[in-house]
Amino acid sequence: MKRIYLLIIMLIGFGILLARVDLNSAGLDELRRLPITEQQARDIYEYRLYVSFFRNIFELRQIPSIDHETLLRLKPLVVVSLYRETDEVSERREEIRDFLERLDSNEGASEGMADVWEDYLMTPQNVNRMHFDDLISLPNVSPVDAVAVLQRVARGDTLSDMRDLRGTAGISYYGYSNLRNYVYYKEPPVRNRLFFDAQLQYFTRYLEESAQDMYLEPFLRNTYQTSLVTPHRKDLAYWGYFNLMELDPSIFYKLRLRYGNNFKAGIMHLTPQGETGIQDKSSQELWADSKYYAGYENTDLFQDVRDFAPDWLENTQIKFYLGHYRATFGEGLVMENTDFYSPRKTGYGFSKRILGITPDLSRTQQYSLRGAALELKNPWFGAAFFISRDQKDAIVYIDANGEPVQVNGKNKVLSYVIPTVRFDNDTLREAEAYFNTELAAGVPYAIPHINLAPRQDFVDEKLWGTHLQFSPVIGTKLGFTTYTALYDNAHFMMPDWSTLRTHIIRDSYYYPKFKLVDNEISSLYSTLTDRYERDFRRVMGFDGHTVIGNVSVQGEYAELTADGRDFTFGDDPKAYLVSAYSQFENLYFLALYRHYDLEFDNPYSNAFAENERFNDTIFEKNVYTLSNVLMADIYNNSSQAQPEKGIYFETRYRFNNYFTVGRSYLDIWERMSDNRRSARFQSELEFRPLFQLALRLRFKNQVNRYDDYADRGVSKTNEYTLSTRTFLSNRDFLEFEYRYNTVYGPPYTSLTNPGQPGNNSHAAAMTLMNGDYIAVNYTHVFGPTLKLQGSFVYWYGHNISHWDWEDMEIDFMGEKGLKSWVSLQSRISENMYLSIKYRNKTYQTKELFIRKYNEPITTDNYFARVERSENTIRLALDYRF
Repeated sequence: MKRIYLLIIMLIGFGILLARVDLNSAGLDELRRLPITEQQARDIYEYRLYVSFFRNIFELRQIPSIDHETLLRLKPLVVVSLYRETDEVSERREEIRDFLERLDSNEGASEGMADVWEDYLMTPQNVNRMHFDDLISLPNVSPVDAVAVLQRVARGDTLSDMRDLRGTAGISYYGYSNLRNYVYYKEPPVRNRLFFDAQLQYFTRYLEESAQDMYLEPFLRNTYQTSLVTPHRKDLAYWGYFNLMELDPSIFYKLRLRYGNNFKAGIMHLTPQGETGIQDKSSQELWADSKYYAGYENTDLFQDVRDFAPDWLENTQIKFYLGHYRATFGEGLVMENTDFYSPRKTGYGFSKRILGITPDLSRTQQYSLRGAALELKNPWFGAAFFISRDQKDAIVYIDANGEPVQVNGKNKVLSYVIPTVRFDNDTLREAEAYFNTELAAGVPYAIPHINLAPRQDFVDEKLWGTHLQFSPVIGTKLGFTTYTALYDNAHFMMPDWSTLRTHIIRDSYYYPKFKLVDNEISSLYSTLTDRYERDFRRVMGFDGHTVIGNVSVQGEYAELTADGRDFTFGDDPKAYLVSAYSQFENLYFLALYRHYDLEFDNPYSNAFAENERFNDTIFEKNVYTLSNVLMADIYNNSSQAQPEKGIYFETRYRFNNYFTVGRSYLDIWERMSDNRRSARFQSELEFRPLFQLALRLRFKNQVNRYDDYADRGVSKTNEYTLSTRTFLSNRDFLEFEYRYNTVYGPPYTSLTNPGQPGNNSHAAAMTLMNGDYIAVNYTHVFGPTLKLQGSFVYWYGHNISHWDWEDMEIDFMGEKGLKSWVSLQSRISENMYLSIKYRNKTYQTKELFIRKYNEPITTDNYFARVERSENTIRLALDYRF
């Protein structure tokens, strides 16, 4: 009998425990059933969601709305269970990694945006207080989605949870599923919290093929073959002189601090390959080469005086930053400062621009802005003001002693440049003197010495700019943007097309290599011409955006001040872009037209284009002809859009649960430098018979000079890809991919080997090249804190260049080879993340036959394939709390 009573007592006690509400697992509805107010229930829920789990019941007093009497009333009704605390910041960090991988796989990686999106994930924004620009700056949130949210809030229908967000009329499921990760619905009860993030990345890497070719080009005297100099001297090229065959690591340090959502600070230092390490720099050099910022943000500046402030000041935001920052407005025609070019950057999907002023700890160096920036905006008006002073790298005219050439008391500069390896100026002068000695030993060339060379931190640039914006109705805005860059110590001087070759080509024998397309170089901006002399560059423009129903229309017009007047539009080099985007539940359609004048040279522009500036010019195709091969970096690291005009269409349509036409596009454009017309088409079809299985077929076609198939500029490329993807349990993933490429080359009117006079009168037939690519990609998740990724790739190029999206970067492969890589990502402690990646790439170089035009070759003219093996490692540590 006693046992029965004991059992009954235990069951009653257990029932009482079950009846209590667990503060660490209860949903919002359960908390509402307690004898507390609606606001108190939300405060408890959001404290657990955004601040911390409860260790004991007395931590309820950390919430301002929970007083002592409420605590005593709740004490017998609630329980605090055992828990393993998972930091919200850490979970959100994992979310953004997935986003960035998807961003890379869609060819829309935007350098420097990760930090901003990561902040939004860690500390979401109140969706009821966000502006139009805030919403459309988030990945995969369209302007149509943004207007749907804003119109609901404007009607007084406040969003209270995710269900409300999904039920908003006009928002797509795609927009909702992405937006929900970045927002919450009420102000958090506890705002102040210190966020700390320290990152270290160690990366051994090899130079890309284009950079290797550039540094391997030798400085040879005109009589090299008949001289007593030992053939194949490696020290006659930058490659051997600087021992670039040695694998130097790239080391990246970054520290970011945030207190709540208001105060932010950070510092970053990058030591790229081939540059002086942090341990060998003085404190002054270290500070000069680092990036840093300190700033303040407030999403409701007049919140405390809301009852007294006029209505037009409601929901006013402010941003103020000192140090390095990023400024982006409109379509990126006037201002979007970055060192990195991204093709077909539409501003939609993951190909986004974060509008306004944001802090900058990205790897951008050349076009970074360092100074002060202020941004004020509310739903009706916006204004941004920014100033910067920084030293920029440039290609400089130099004399035989390596000293800068001056004109009118200022240094003579050809162009800005982003060097692949930033050699210091003294080291470069020594190398140039060494190479000049070799050049002087033979018969003088047309340019007898190195006359153009990169110089580090050479141009002293002072920049100031303004952006003004007016939004009369929700989803509609008009903006004006301008900046002026002042050059106190330098004159940009670019010769005209007819004389430029005599400045950049060493040997007059190669003057025929200078083509019409090279007027893309000669059209660069000059501050000193025979028509004017000035010490500045000024760009200004207008942008607009409106949403009507499910259609969004936006565009921008910009002009570079040259011969015309500042505020008289149409009389100077111009660029403009307009696009229209239509959205349905399972379909979107984008149409975009752009026109960029040849003379529109804006280094702070990063607009939509198929190719970067200087593509196909002598800086890419005929590097060996240059008086200094380092000028090729003007193309290798170009961040500007190529001058072109054309129309672009893009769509995606999900038929049903089985068939989806993936991102498909057609681009038809004309290059302004030589009027070459090209077309590029890509489409893919995915069949998903099961949720875990996807079959994907992709086709890509590009034709250059499609209007004249007999022209030497013609090329036709086809790419066929078939892949099978399996989505396994526990987020495991396995993919098999096969790709087949064909390239049709134009007929050559003079191509016989060996070249013989009188034997070149017949054109060779159109050539066909093909290549194969096979890949296996895999992901295995061992558990919540450990993930393994990797890939095996085999390719045979047959003179075709293959590419591969590898982890979070793109890799271009050589003639034939095998590549494998493996990456291990681990959360080794509560706040410490480790990522380590190893890659082996073994490939063959091209087989080369050397010939002269209509002249027999008496020396060796055959170079066999060489097998190369590259082993690289990337180690990243990230500590946060």
